Amino acid sequence: MSKHSIRVTSIVCNATSESGVTDGDEVYLVCQADGGLPIRVPAKINSSENMEKGDTWNLEDLVLNFEYEVLVTIWDHDLSYDPNLATYLQSTDFEPGSGSGSRRLKNHNGADYTISYTYID
Repeated sequence: MSKHSIRVTSIVCNATSESGVTDGDEVYLVCQADGGLPIRVPAKINSSENMEKGDTWNLEDLVLNFEYEVLVTIWDHDLSYDPNLATYLQSTDFEPGSGSGSRRLKNHNGADYTISYTYID
């Protein structure tokens, strides 16, 4: 039974992966609580949020329940017809007592995102 919850409120694109090469990132999340089944956001297999530098993706309804930890991974899928070709952008773990705030996630190919969250309980 879940004892803790995190509400992911928004994701801000500070810079896209491979800036200048593509028009933006087609972002989706994979969330996995306590090593259980992963949840894709948005849920539809070929759906994503197109993000360019300065864009904000509001996720007010994304509440993640967990007992030990929940992993949130950001992916970019440039080729919507094949989810196996998605590019890993970055990830972060939330644990009990994580507090509320934001985390900046950067990677080697230029992706730079800020994830904002509220620790519920």
